[in-house]
Amino acid sequence: MKDIHLLGIRHHGPGSARNVVEALERIRPDLILLEGPAEAEDLISFMGEGQMEPPVALLGYQHDAPQNAVFYPFAVFSPEWQAIRYAVREKVALRFFDLPLAYSLAFEAGNRDVDMTGVKDDEAADPSDPFDLLAEAAGYPDGESWWNMNIEQRKESEGIFEAVKEAVSMLRDVLPGHTSHKDLVREAWMRRMIRSAQKESFERIAVICGAWHVPALGYMPKVKEDNELLKGLPKVRAECTWIPWTYDRLTSRSGYGAGIDSPGWYHYLWHYPDDDGSIWVSHIASLLRQKNMDISVAHVIETLRLAHATAALRGMPAPTLEEYNEAVTTVMGFGDDILLRLIRESLIVGNRLGKVPATVPKVPLLIDVERFQKRLRVPFTAEIKEMTLDLRKDTDRERSLFLHRLALLDIDWATERPVGGKGTFKEKWSLYHRPEQIVCIIERAIWGNTVKEAVEKYISCRMSGFTRIPELTELLNRVIPADLPELVEAMTIRLDRISAASTDIIEMLEAVPDLVNIVRYGDVRNLDFTKVGEMLRAIVARILAGGLLVCINIDGEAAGEMLENLSATDYAVSILNNEELNSMWYDFVQVLRNSAGVHPLLSGYSARILYNKGKISRDDMRDTLSFYSSAGYAPSDTAHWFEGFLKASGSVLLLDDNLWQLVNSWLCGLSDESFIELLPVIRRTFCNFSTFERRKLGEKARRFELNGHLTCDEGCDCDYNEEDASRVIPLVGMLLGIDK
Repeated sequence: MKDIHLLGIRHHGPGSARNVVEALERIRPDLILLEGPAEAEDLISFMGEGQMEPPVALLGYQHDAPQNAVFYPFAVFSPEWQAIRYAVREKVALRFFDLPLAYSLAFEAGNRDVDMTGVKDDEAADPSDPFDLLAEAAGYPDGESWWNMNIEQRKESEGIFEAVKEAVSMLRDVLPGHTSHKDLVREAWMRRMIRSAQKESFERIAVICGAWHVPALGYMPKVKEDNELLKGLPKVRAECTWIPWTYDRLTSRSGYGAGIDSPGWYHYLWHYPDDDGSIWVSHIASLLRQKNMDISVAHVIETLRLAHATAALRGMPAPTLEEYNEAVTTVMGFGDDILLRLIRESLIVGNRLGKVPATVPKVPLLIDVERFQKRLRVPFTAEIKEMTLDLRKDTDRERSLFLHRLALLDIDWATERPVGGKGTFKEKWSLYHRPEQIVCIIERAIWGNTVKEAVEKYISCRMSGFTRIPELTELLNRVIPADLPELVEAMTIRLDRISAASTDIIEMLEAVPDLVNIVRYGDVRNLDFTKVGEMLRAIVARILAGGLLVCINIDGEAAGEMLENLSATDYAVSILNNEELNSMWYDFVQVLRNSAGVHPLLSGYSARILYNKGKISRDDMRDTLSFYSSAGYAPSDTAHWFEGFLKASGSVLLLDDNLWQLVNSWLCGLSDESFIELLPVIRRTFCNFSTFERRKLGEKARRFELNGHLTCDEGCDCDYNEEDASRVIPLVGMLLGIDK
């Protein structure tokens, strides 16, 4: 009879990892069966000494649909990682014996919610933690705490795997709903692999798997029963590789099914198993000092004492993370956990990012991405990295091209941030790496072997389906900074055809800001966008010819949407500052202002544009305001006109007393009934002003009477505190150097 040793573990736990290493040293197996996909066995050789640095993950994906992917993460404290390290070091045969990716990915490709029987997993398996039952019986708050204290922080490993098997066997008996059909299929495959190994010449076989599976592998049903479960499984072609991972992606909050709450704490437990907490608390003090907090050695000593005293009062042999957190809050935070929250990510989660050898099999596109990252010194990092690029420098300019091209491939590693407009020679980027981005790179590999080739083909395919001008101008605006002249030429030709065939005025208005940005960007970078400039003038001319019709006889909702388009277009034309284009645009705005039937919201905004540009004199503006605030004009129309005129800025009322008087007189002249009716529109208008503008408008309202004279002239009877003033004036005089 072959010697089979079942080692039930938690997938990421320093205690489980240490117990596995001790058990392997004692058993000295000649074969290790490890939970994991069979397709990954060829990648074990890359785990030679110094070649790979955890956290890393095995990435399995469907060959013809890379988005169908699965990850198998490993940290230095993962039992599987330590088992692989042992096998490599001792030259022991190791096999992954879980259900192959070819089958598990086929299921995912068919339906991510329904398993192989057509039963939803969330119906087949209870998602709660079964170890909560053991925790309740032992007086722990939850199963996580029970497992940490009894397994991960346990000093003695003798008999631990037998105890885990007994506990899980009991739980599986009383909680059959915690085992899904998919798990039953996986366990049937695992038993098949164990039987196969027993038929070979191995004498001592160590089986390492999740603790929940141990009872199922200790009981061997008839082969026929397992074959029935495995019959007719769908299959796809699967690929597998190593990728870097992060501690953040090991956490439960990331959505990882086997996630843990505190990778940073587990990292400490693995590397310092005999520490009394001094290193951990000192690390906390170091992180707080980096945040300019005043933390002394006395703080460290008292925190450590309190943590141990709290653990003793609770009947624990040593403090857990909870006791240390409470001690830090009490001693260093004086009862407030603000300091702990300040360093939580660095302390409890950790910002560690793993490394994999360059020789690991990869798709050509990923190799090209990594080549650029190395040459431009922009590697993946676990933390968020802010980067400001000066485009006058060769390296920064190349970095900009690289980041823009990745963004065009919809790889969300780098996000461009505003830096004062595209007319500058600077760009600001925020870089944040997630392992899923590598899956996206693999998925985009079908478009080309290099970043440049993949972008050109991917964007060409996307734009072929565009039928609206704004869709294409928005994309072209993103393509231009990536320095892809052939693609820009093709997109320009496509844009010319679409714009020539379009009759939608609103669509043209939406496209103007992007077209202006394209022309401006070309001016700054010495690029020739003559064709785009000609298209822009043609589109503005067509807006001038047909724009009036879309502004007449429309309701308030449509007028609001049109107002946003007019605002964006006016801003774009203004910053371009082209004399011909300005003249065309202001002619159109003048038509909107003067035409009957135009919604008053748009008419008011048109008057505001022309007034700001000096196209309307003060006398004309006063006549216009008098007309729209006259008794013959409907109060609701008057309110909408003022809303358009005052759009998003109260500065004009603060600076122009004539306008102030007219608006103030109109409001004060409203009847109670009209005021109540118009109050929602008036509130909407004024709530868009800044806090400073609203405050200043309120002060101005207090200072003016209806006739426009100040109520706070010199010598007026104002309320102020003379006693307080007498204390302030000497101090102001001293600051200004004025002698009494």
